[in-house]
Amino acid sequence: MKGAVSKTMDCERVGGNCGMKPEGRPTWAEVDLDALAENFKALSSLLAPSGGGNPRIFPVVKADAYGHGMIPVSRALASAGATLFAVGTVDEGVALRRAGISQEILVLGTAWPGLERSAVQNHLTLSVDTPESVRGLESIAREMSVSIPIHLKVDTGMARLGARWDALDPLLTAVQRSGRIRLEGVFSHLSSADETDPSYTMEQKRRFEGALSAVRDAGLNPGTIHFANSAGILYHECFRQWSVRSGIALYGYSPDSNRSPVKLRPLLTLKTTIGPIRSIAAGESLGYGRRFTASRKTRIGILPVGYADGFHRRLGGRTRIIVRGRCAEVIGAVSMDMIAVDLTDLLDVREGDEVILLGSSGQCRCTAQDWAAALDTIPYEILCGIAARVPRIYLPHP
Repeated sequence: MKGAVSKTMDCERVGGNCGMKPEGRPTWAEVDLDALAENFKALSSLLAPSGGGNPRIFPVVKADAYGHGMIPVSRALASAGATLFAVGTVDEGVALRRAGISQEILVLGTAWPGLERSAVQNHLTLSVDTPESVRGLESIAREMSVSIPIHLKVDTGMARLGARWDALDPLLTAVQRSGRIRLEGVFSHLSSADETDPSYTMEQKRRFEGALSAVRDAGLNPGTIHFANSAGILYHECFRQWSVRSGIALYGYSPDSNRSPVKLRPLLTLKTTIGPIRSIAAGESLGYGRRFTASRKTRIGILPVGYADGFHRRLGGRTRIIVRGRCAEVIGAVSMDMIAVDLTDLLDVREGDEVILLGSSGQCRCTAQDWAAALDTIPYEILCGIAARVPRIYLPHP
């Protein structure tokens, strides 16, 4: 793969295993940081500065960077020019600080009571959506003799977190009256930007613009404005005037696989190895629940990967693997630690051969989108579901 590394210092820089195959584990994931940098550049090229603004791509690296490895991914993105990272929780932000990430880190979720001091001590930027949270942070700021940066979170229709777009006055008054709270940004979140009907997305935009007007009318500078997610920047030009929190697109997937204005490359290739090979006769069954019964003499390969690794149990009989540039069907039930594949027509395949579970080779391709379609879910869940016990190998850009 492109970007293979031999320099020890490069391996240390990204903070991961840089060999091409981990020792002691026959199942692993390769993460191409060249592709990450290319995706970041492609998304940045869509931004359209207006009115003197400076919109930027803010990588969303929560949930271990969607299963790709938060620290190596963040280090690579920092080298590519990222200036703010979005995380879901305070502990994720603290982990980035301990890894040496010096850029701004925004905690998208609520800083639960008791975690505020840790956030302040680690110079994290907090999302705030209630007057009570502003007053609580003001008290902590006075106690610690610091000022605390915040971004206001506005609910424009997601209805989870955030102050309602039409009821901001109490929150804005609390910010006005604070002496140690620094308003550095205002944001909201799109709920339906991947839908072909843009009407609700445009209504959210209208509400957000009203919220921004309310912030300014209160005498406050909104600072950094960010609204769009990956679908927002890919499918709606009107959001490119503001900064963008991009997650899935950075990792190589468009929320709608049939439309994207830029080419995106998936970062992650999931691999394993052919284990024991055996044959069963016509009429014999295989695995838990006897879900596969051979219609002919069948040559079966056993692979050391299962649902404990993130190879979902319902993928049995619904997906393929790639070996020697060709496809082989997964058969029978997926076990916790192994799957079976039909090698009857692939007589040259041998024990120890490398297998691609997610990725491409020759004319064969299998992506997180393919798994998602088979499981009636989304690529986000597939990528986040690859277990921590699967080693990640990083192929960093120069």
